[in-house]
Amino acid sequence: MSSILVFLLCLAAAAGPLQPHLSLKDVDGKTHTLADYRGKIVVLNFWATWCVPCKEEMPFFAEAQKKYGERNVVILAASLDDDKTKKYVHRFAQSYKMYFPVLLDATADLMKEFGLGDRVPSTIFLDAQGNLAGKIEGQARKKDLFNHIEKLINSQAGAEPTTRKTMASAMEP
Repeated sequence: MSSILVFLLCLAAAAGPLQPHLSLKDVDGKTHTLADYRGKIVVLNFWATWCVPCKEEMPFFAEAQKKYGERNVVILAASLDDDKTKKYVHRFAQSYKMYFPVLLDATADLMKEFGLGDRVPSTIFLDAQGNLAGKIEGQARKKDLFNHIEKLINSQAGAEPTTRKTMASAMEP
């Protein structure tokens, strides 16, 4: 019995990192899959129009798209709005300058497939090979969002992630 368990654990390890699946339509009816973005770093944010922390963090995602969009990074915003609130998604996206794909019909079950709980907002990060490379459960802070993205950009380029020194540590001998 223990040899079967060891075999199954080895088989799971050989399968490689988690590569989640996603297929959702955007506000214009175009279907997006994660395979569409293979070769790019993907930041997938789960949000809703009724979510106050989502409203607070969304400007960071818009800024990240401007800053990193030309560096092989794509932001995707997957709305968890239901049939009652879905009608507000387009206006929300315009208001928050979400000039990246805004996806509809995301669910808490889909979030769980990505290793998240059901806390909204939440964000996952996928490397250029489509592997799950990080996550933020709950509201993202700008610093954390940008650090995750920069770490993935640096690892893709083969460089070590840069760290910022505080003023005090920079003055130490």
